[in-house]
Amino acid sequence: MKAPDLRIHLTLDEKANCSGKISVPGRGSVRLIKHGDTVWLKPDAAFWKAQLGPRQGAEAAQKFKGRYIKGSAKDDDLGGKGLTTACDLDAFRAASGVRDTPGPHWKRGHESSVQGHRSVLVTRAQKKARVTMHVSAEGKPYPLRLERRAGSNHDRIDLGHFDRPVSRATPPKDRTVTVEQLRRHLGGGQGGDSGQGEPPSESV
Repeated sequence: MKAPDLRIHLTLDEKANCSGKISVPGRGSVRLIKHGDTVWLKPDAAFWKAQLGPRQGAEAAQKFKGRYIKGSAKDDDLGGKGLTTACDLDAFRAASGVRDTPGPHWKRGHESSVQGHRSVLVTRAQKKARVTMHVSAEGKPYPLRLERRAGSNHDRIDLGHFDRPVSRATPPKDRTVTVEQLRRHLGGGQGGDSGQGEPPSESV
């Protein structure tokens, strides 16, 4: 999915599990794994610096280098509702207008192509936006691309690799720290902790 300030490359399923990468041009990226109510996030150095500032961000990037931050998918510090929605196919269908809702029906348009695959365009109005879906003209009628235009805003989502399950692999414990450990580090509350619960130093 591409937007002016956000790019998402995700594999997701009907149970709201997902894995992939979220990036913001010029502000870094985050690797993401979500299974059930648990999420693992691995920011890169640029993302840490963009979120925390140059000094604290560089320190966090070094301390948690190569590690995933593990916590609840409902935790606002780990994306909260926005992250849960990004991995939810039903929420995606509702937001895009793909799910049957009251209002104008889809109208069939001309033939086109998406990444070498023949497609048929169908369109519908959604509030003040126009939604265009490219549906495969070969084999099963899978949606190949979804576009939404509202004024000068233009969002595009490319879809593919259908019927492939989301990997159930999760990061090992030696590459994981908890969100509580992250909060202790950012809060500087190490004085009375004697380092207890801090991740070991490791070069990745």
